[in-house]
Amino acid sequence: MRFERILFPVDFSDQSRSSASFVKAMANRFQSEVVMLNVLELPTVWYGAGEGWVPPFDEDQMRAEADEKLHDYLAAEFAGVKVRRMLAEGDPAKQIVCHAKAQKADLIMMPTHGYGPYRSLLLGSVTAKVLHDAECPVWTGVHTPEFTSHFPQNFDRILCAVDREPRDARIMRWAQEFGCTLGAQVRLIYVMPGDPEIHEFTDRVYREQLFQNAGEALEKLQSQAGTKLDTLLRMGKPAQVVHEEACAEDANLVIVGRGVIQKALGRLRSNAYAIIRQSPCPVISV
Repeated sequence: MRFERILFPVDFSDQSRSSASFVKAMANRFQSEVVMLNVLELPTVWYGAGEGWVPPFDEDQMRAEADEKLHDYLAAEFAGVKVRRMLAEGDPAKQIVCHAKAQKADLIMMPTHGYGPYRSLLLGSVTAKVLHDAECPVWTGVHTPEFTSHFPQNFDRILCAVDREPRDARIMRWAQEFGCTLGAQVRLIYVMPGDPEIHEFTDRVYREQLFQNAGEALEKLQSQAGTKLDTLLRMGKPAQVVHEEACAEDANLVIVGRGVIQKALGRLRSNAYAIIRQSPCPVISV
C-alpha cells in the first residue's frame, strides 16, 4: 500500500493546525507528497438596499492575501516533508473532490469542523460532502474536543467497523493491508442492533444464536476477502459501541467503509457519521 500523494485541505483554522501533525506523520510513514489546498470563497455581491447589502470588494487583493498566507502556512510543522501549496476558488467541498481527482491523491486528510452549540451532533457540511463524493479514502480528525486523540506517530492498534454485506470484503482487505504496511494490529468489530441487557436477561439462547450467526457470516466474508483478522462481536448502538471498544482497545485509528455513507440504503448509513463524530481517535473512511 502506497500513499504517494496526500491532499490536505486547510482553512487556516485551529482544526487545520491541529491536524498538521497527523498529516506529517502519515506522510513520513509513506514518504508522501503533501498537497496543501486552500479554497477561497469569494463573497457574493448584492447591490440591494437594507441589511443584505454587501459592499464591493477587491478580488485580486483577496487572492493575493490568501496566496501570501498559504505560502508560509505550517512551514515549521512540515519541515522535511515535500509540500506543494495550491490555491483554488469556489465551493470548498467541490474543489477538494476535484483536486483530489486531478492530483491523483491517494488520501484526503481533513478535520471534521462543525460549529455552534450543535457541533457535537453534526459534521461540517464540507466534510460530509467530501466523505460522500470523494473517490479516495478520507481521514478525519477527532471531532469532539473533549475526546483525547492519540499521538500522531502511533499506528499500532486499529479497529475496523464492518457490516455483513459483500462490499465489506473490500474494507477488510484494505484494513489488513494498511495494518500490515504499518505493522499494526487490526481487529474487526461488528455491532448487532439491539439492547444487550434485554437479550442478556430475557432470551439468552436467542442472543447466543444471533452472535453465532454473525460470527459465521463474518468468517465466510473474511474467507472471501482472504483476510484473517480477530473479530469483536457486540450488540448495541454502533457509534456508541465503536467508541467504547476504541477506548477499551486504546485504538489509534478507526476504519469504516465509505460505501455505507454513499449507499442510498444501508444499515450503517445513519451510523457512519455518528461513528466519525464519536470516535476517540481519527477515522479513515474507505
